[in-house]
Amino acid sequence: MLAKTSYASAHNSPGWGKTVPDTVSGVVLDEYGNPLKGVSVTVKGSPDFVTTNASGRFVINAAVNNVLMFNYPNYNVTEVVVKNNKGLTVRLIDSYLKSPEKINILYGTAFTSKNIGAISTVYTNQLTTTPATLYTYALPGQLSGLYTQQISGFAAPQTTGQTHADFIGNVVNHNNYSENDNTEFFLSLRGQAPITVIDGVQREISSLDPESIESISVLKDGLSNILLGINSSRGVLLVTTKRAQAGPPRISFTAQYGMQQSLGLPTPLSAYQYAYLYNEALQNDAKLPIYSSSDFNAYRNHTDPNRHPDVNWFKTILRDNSPMTSYKLNVNGGSDIARYSVSLNYLDQAGIFKTDASVPYNTNNDLNRYIINSDLSVNVTKKFNVDLQLFGRIQQATQPGPGYNSILSTLFTTPNNAYPVYNLNGSFAGTTNFTNNLLAQTEFSGYQRTSSNDVLANLDLKYDMSSVTPGLSAIGKSNLSFSSQSVINRGLQNNAYLIKADSTYSAVGTPVAQANAFGSVSSARYFYAQGALNYDRQFGKHNITGMLFYDTRSVTLNYDLTAVTTNRALKAGYNYDDKYFVEAAVNYSGYNRYPPHNQNGWFYAGGLGWQMGKEDFIKNNFSGINSWKWRADYARTGNANVDNFGYYNFLQTYSASNGYVYSTGNSRAPVQGYSENALANPLISWEKADKIDIGTDIAFGSNHFKINADYYHDRYSDLLQIRGNSIALLGIPYSAENLGINLVQGGELSLTYQNNIGNFNYFLTGNGSIQSTKIIFSDEEPSPYPWLRHTGNSPGAIYGYTAIGFFKDANDAATSATTTGYTAQAGDVKYKDLNNDHVINQFDISNIGNNKPLIYYGFSSGFSYKGFSLSFIIQGVGNRQILYNNPIVNGFEGIGFLGLTYAGQGYEALTGRWTPETANTATLPRLSLGNANNTANSTLFLRNGNYLRLKNAEIGYNIPYSFAKKLRLSGIRVFANGENLATLYGYKGIDPEVYGIAYPIQRVFNAGINIKL
Repeated sequence: MLAKTSYASAHNSPGWGKTVPDTVSGVVLDEYGNPLKGVSVTVKGSPDFVTTNASGRFVINAAVNNVLMFNYPNYNVTEVVVKNNKGLTVRLIDSYLKSPEKINILYGTAFTSKNIGAISTVYTNQLTTTPATLYTYALPGQLSGLYTQQISGFAAPQTTGQTHADFIGNVVNHNNYSENDNTEFFLSLRGQAPITVIDGVQREISSLDPESIESISVLKDGLSNILLGINSSRGVLLVTTKRAQAGPPRISFTAQYGMQQSLGLPTPLSAYQYAYLYNEALQNDAKLPIYSSSDFNAYRNHTDPNRHPDVNWFKTILRDNSPMTSYKLNVNGGSDIARYSVSLNYLDQAGIFKTDASVPYNTNNDLNRYIINSDLSVNVTKKFNVDLQLFGRIQQATQPGPGYNSILSTLFTTPNNAYPVYNLNGSFAGTTNFTNNLLAQTEFSGYQRTSSNDVLANLDLKYDMSSVTPGLSAIGKSNLSFSSQSVINRGLQNNAYLIKADSTYSAVGTPVAQANAFGSVSSARYFYAQGALNYDRQFGKHNITGMLFYDTRSVTLNYDLTAVTTNRALKAGYNYDDKYFVEAAVNYSGYNRYPPHNQNGWFYAGGLGWQMGKEDFIKNNFSGINSWKWRADYARTGNANVDNFGYYNFLQTYSASNGYVYSTGNSRAPVQGYSENALANPLISWEKADKIDIGTDIAFGSNHFKINADYYHDRYSDLLQIRGNSIALLGIPYSAENLGINLVQGGELSLTYQNNIGNFNYFLTGNGSIQSTKIIFSDEEPSPYPWLRHTGNSPGAIYGYTAIGFFKDANDAATSATTTGYTAQAGDVKYKDLNNDHVINQFDISNIGNNKPLIYYGFSSGFSYKGFSLSFIIQGVGNRQILYNNPIVNGFEGIGFLGLTYAGQGYEALTGRWTPETANTATLPRLSLGNANNTANSTLFLRNGNYLRLKNAEIGYNIPYSFAKKLRLSGIRVFANGENLATLYGYKGIDPEVYGIAYPIQRVFNAGINIKL
């Protein structure tokens, strides 16, 4: 047998270039058809191996029917049966999960084995299986410590200006708008909204093409984020895009087409049910019914659709399916001197509204986007590298003339029996209460279009200064980006017509001619500059690292004065024999919107690490353990969220008020008065946090099984709050002060197993997080009862009354505690009298939910076998509750006009209302119009918010290379995937994430093809 050799010795073996007895030669290629260097080639069952050379070629002693195994980091293991001694061509496919030697950290990279921070990462293949408009759709369930909740199924385009241009006392009023294209997901990293950093620059852009993203990491501990200084408390969502790499051109094109379906829409009552229950509500309120038996018959039998309509408006104006298409082109390659990367992306997502072919423009909501992301890297000299990245985005978000949120609000409040779609003469139907026909609003009311344009340029400079001293290097980074949004309003409103008793029609509402208005929504300019000296040098078993760091970031939003953040930091590290690690950092950081005497502060962090797996007592007794690292760090961090509480609020400002108009002079002419805004706080400062993280990383079983676990204890202090015990004598609002203290603590666990059985490569990975948040101090108003205090509870706790059923009869209602000023009746909600004063009032409100530690978790698994692949992601949340209290479940949606002659739509939940016959099974109180007692926040409307969702699944097939090669292609892959495919949850009838009057979550079925050249 051939002894163990390197690729060089294999290259020089006598059999290279020609076949000798019992040898097999071949070439190993990647998914682009380019040679792979360093692939291990082994005859199965033999310890001998060879590695491929720079051309991907190998020669190995093997006989016919032997099995060759091909192993390469982050690629699937491939086995090939030797059928003859002719040259083999083997193509390796990259694995779903990655385990690179280096990971991305804030403003750099680090060896995984040396990192002592709490970092979780996903890579390209874990992102591209999700068909969506934003990469944030791929994050749920995949990163421990990151909690996600979808809050909308479609982007929310801005249509109004985001700041005001009026100056008062030389201080501009603003509303703290910042550019962020993620309006569909709420993200929380260990209880804080993370800061997004893309390629080393802070920008809130979520519409990147997942195929152009190399990795997404969450940096959870204070040491990992300390270079953010005054903003280091929040944690980081770190996005790294694919950069230019040397090699032959790698071209990838992907085309996808998907269909969307709305989830969680409520079931409206039919016209007959609505009329019946509405009559019942009137009778319960001692009022005369308004629907007769003939009305019931007409609604039930649909004999008079013009005067007794039964229109399911959800089915009338909403589509069952909506298309979504995307096309992606990625090109990468170059030489050792100059390298390039270009990514092009087009996406079109249609909305849920129906359209009419006779209208010459699109009235549906639609998201249309073009993105280009390019990177050019040049080695100017052997020591000097220049990298230029350019990013551009053009996006248009269209919606019906009134806006889709307005239409959804009207949809949810319009009863089936309000009016027909059309009158008999073909005009839009309406009433004096419903003056704008829903179909007319959706399909015939023009459109609004918000246009967004973004341009971003990154310039990175790297200089090797090892000639000064080994291990020294310098980096420089600059970024300039512009963003603007504008809106075109071409909306209109049509007349609606009411049929009168004499069968004639009268117009209702006010028609509005089609507008042609243009407005500026926002404009923003961002600038970032960074300079650093890095030192990394090995002295035998001693390794010393250091960084001297400076950066500045300025943001100019609309009319605001420029906001500037500055960091000046020193970071140092030491490790001995890759076994013992010490790291520390200090940052003098500031923000110019604090008082001039208090704009800068010191922030610091330190950490220790121990690679216990290298100790003799582990190596000699537990041979299966490949690595066992312990790590711990502490940090004092900051959070500069002063803009959320005012604009330069250490200065006193004034504004005009219509309430201050004085008559002056002989003619008693009115003069506008001015009054103080909220009281200025000249002592305002940043919020602070003391963060502790203790974790361990274990790998065993030849690195097939990995465990990562963390415990964290984050104490947030000096939180900005308004004093609860302030008195009203001042006459103006009090300012926020640095008062509050919160504690966030929890644990995270990730498990990964990855292996193969022959060509069957498979993986299983899961993660779970438990997070407890508690208010340690809040300056509350004095309360006479302990259950009224919020201190000690979670900031997200739910407060309300404790419902203990319904009054069973008139005597029960008369003798029980009731709401002040309300005469209770049988069937009303009965509340617990916590202070036993026989009155239900504000003193009987307590914490009723969301006070347990939040649990969120994810599980993913998959396999690949001879070109076939399957993967799925499951996401879940536990200990979560929802206060779902709105007329969709508690009564008729909307309260009426003209002395309660009208109420809004009713929904299926109302069939569970209390009646004398259903007293033992009722889920809702008796029906009533405008009964505040029965609709108060209480445990009656507390819902189980736990859920388990099949978030994503994909099946794919790689066409054999021999076939693709005949088409002059490197690879062809066809696939089908889906999003939000199935959900198990505690309360039926609503979606556990997006519920109420909101754009519904979308289930997506998607198919596509990927072609590599």
